[in-house]
Amino acid sequence: MAQKILVIDDPQTAADIAENVFARHFPGCDVLVASRGSDAFDRLNAASPDLVILNDTLPDTDGGAVLARLAVDPFAANTPVLLLADAARTNQFNGKYPNIARVLAKPATMDALAEAVAEILGGKAGSRRMLPGRTGGPAFTGHTGVISLRQALHMAQGDRLTGVLRFQLGRNPIELWMNAGRFLFATTRNFQLYCGGSPVILSATNLGLILESQLNQQMTGCPIFLFLSVRNGFPHDDVVQITRDHGQRLFSHLFTAGRISFEFEETENFPEYVANFPAASDDADNWILGALRHVKFEQIAPAKRPDPNGSPAYTRRGYDLIQKLKLNDVEARFASAINGAESLQVLAQKVGVPLGDALLVVHRFQELEIVDFWGSGSLALPSGS
Repeated sequence: MAQKILVIDDPQTAADIAENVFARHFPGCDVLVASRGSDAFDRLNAASPDLVILNDTLPDTDGGAVLARLAVDPFAANTPVLLLADAARTNQFNGKYPNIARVLAKPATMDALAEAVAEILGGKAGSRRMLPGRTGGPAFTGHTGVISLRQALHMAQGDRLTGVLRFQLGRNPIELWMNAGRFLFATTRNFQLYCGGSPVILSATNLGLILESQLNQQMTGCPIFLFLSVRNGFPHDDVVQITRDHGQRLFSHLFTAGRISFEFEETENFPEYVANFPAASDDADNWILGALRHVKFEQIAPAKRPDPNGSPAYTRRGYDLIQKLKLNDVEARFASAINGAESLQVLAQKVGVPLGDALLVVHRFQELEIVDFWGSGSLALPSGS
């Protein structure tokens, strides 16, 4: 059974720990997050984690209060705690709380965290889990219950990996091809999913050739447009852009699909249809933003829909991240108004953005870990948006 880790910290730090410690060094672990002390005990009682990583400073309480309650909770009294404390306070915790396994001074490096986790869990940092039957194993594996789509793409880009990142969605995975950490395109053998609702009109193309290209995609994964470009002489630059756009449109399904498993297979033996395709210049966040623009409001699960009465606020790194994005006009106008105090609905009215558009923009920013919400809920699609 996979070991469970509960991280009690702000969402951005918890995401960094999940990506840079557990996804890289302990990919078999399940990581749970509680951003407030009041949420921590619900997670503890539901999950019975093997380790708690606790920040001594939380929005609603301090680490000491959490530790004191842990010590008298029959379900948690024996759970080891790795405490992250301000350097000036580390001595205050030594010997005071029985379930503290280690205290690290903030800011702790990810390497120091990995070593401390390895020591507490009795494992060895730096290992990657191998899938059976695959020589050498994938570069990394995981699922979106632990590692977000954004984190998975950042791992592949950050490690400058070459090969294919496969996401299991139904019988046919979505495959994202990459070269030295740069994005090529996403595809699938599920032709209906790839082309469903496509705005591209192929009326000038022979019907028999279209059917042949569909069959070829179902057999090989080669996007229909690349096949037709060779057989029908489509302009190369147009086909490259259409293939990129359809790949991002395809990838957008993953953001509304729930928990998805994935693995990165390293290979330099590209299929012929991949080998000569030019890499995009976008970094991971801009590529993801392009995919998120294809998500429709009604595709978002009600529990994940932004609350128009909630107040969006930049995460600790959100404002810096957004400066690097190629925003469209609506995104830029809304981003300039976010202040952490006014509601989404008020901000939309202030900058003249329709509420429906503002809801989608906030969803994109949440997936990119740019904003958090103070207050949440679900709603139906706004009328007239």
